[in-house]
Amino acid sequence: MSWDRFDYTETSNCACGKGKVTRHSYREDDDWNRTRYGTYGMDIECPECKSKYHIESITRHYFCPSWKGDGVSVRTYLVPNGFTIPAVISARTFVFSKIDERIVAEVPYDGIKAALDDMVVNKYTTRLQSPYSRQIVQMFKKALKKTRLSFITPVLAEILNNYDSYKWTFEKISQFRITERERIESNEAKIAEVLKKSFELNFQS
Repeated sequence: MSWDRFDYTETSNCACGKGKVTRHSYREDDDWNRTRYGTYGMDIECPECKSKYHIESITRHYFCPSWKGDGVSVRTYLVPNGFTIPAVISARTFVFSKIDERIVAEVPYDGIKAALDDMVVNKYTTRLQSPYSRQIVQMFKKALKKTRLSFITPVLAEILNNYDSYKWTFEKISQFRITERERIESNEAKIAEVLKKSFELNFQS
């Protein structure tokens, strides 16, 4: 399988409006009707802007169905010399492969204890009263295809006995999110300050 490549240039007005910025780009198509795009250089073709600015891009990722795009947004700017756009800080994604780690991360300690008590007293999934019980049963069903309480309750008991050994508990993640949000908001404010001084490029073929 091979890719057919087509090179082209795009241009944008510069910050002073007396010249332009050129971006060298390409498009590649394969035998499966897939297309991918890329760039391999940009030039400030304006003496005045070239002496005052340099080029930087800011990349953000967002949720997007595969048929609508790749979930990546790239915006390019002329940034005043002496300034730089801080790197974007994204929220951390926690992924746990083991069911016990996932339960500890998603259900608070008191919720796990309430679920265990509920399961021991009521014995059947159809009789469960606690919303935490139903949440945990669904987690087992999705991860292990098992919903028998006789299988689940020993796991919950083991979790409670070793709760302090887990690195990421529900409580620790909640506190982490608070600190993380503060860092992201502070960083976004710094990005906004640099972008106020910068000129966004609008490339067109």
